[in-house]
Amino acid sequence: MKKEEYIFKFPSFLRIFSIIIAILALVWSVYYIIFEINPATPWFKKISPFIIIFLVINVLYKNLWGVNSINIHPDQSGLQLKFILRKNIFINWNLIKKLEFSIKLHKSIILTYNENDKEKQVVIPRGIREIISALNLIAERSPNLELDDFMKTIITKRSQEIGFS
Repeated sequence: MKKEEYIFKFPSFLRIFSIIIAILALVWSVYYIIFEINPATPWFKKISPFIIIFLVINVLYKNLWGVNSINIHPDQSGLQLKFILRKNIFINWNLIKKLEFSIKLHKSIILTYNENDKEKQVVIPRGIREIISALNLIAERSPNLELDDFMKTIITKRSQEIGFS
């Protein structure tokens, strides 16, 4: 029986569309600051392009430096997280410590792992396709995984193995 490679990706169209809109908003904001603002401009019109720039930077950061895909290879002993502008991360199954759902600032999934005896965290966006299946595969293959209360209700395959209802 041939084992498959599992790849769970953030929707490409949504990511590309977000990046294009953010770049267009950034260009408009810079144009507006340079050519449209003068001493007679009301304060709100002076501040609004800077607010837009702040929001654009947030969108670009999340899309370019956030997790783009989760790859689970059958022949490897771990999980690979791929990014667009950041170095990819390979995490051995034995080094994955915790999977939790966070509602601080924005709802996200936080994967905690050890690297060189230091605890590190990576945020996994909820927008990844088939995220529940990806979380179940991670839970199945990680022997030392600790789940928070919310994740215990989401993870079905692991919960059957260890007796959660």
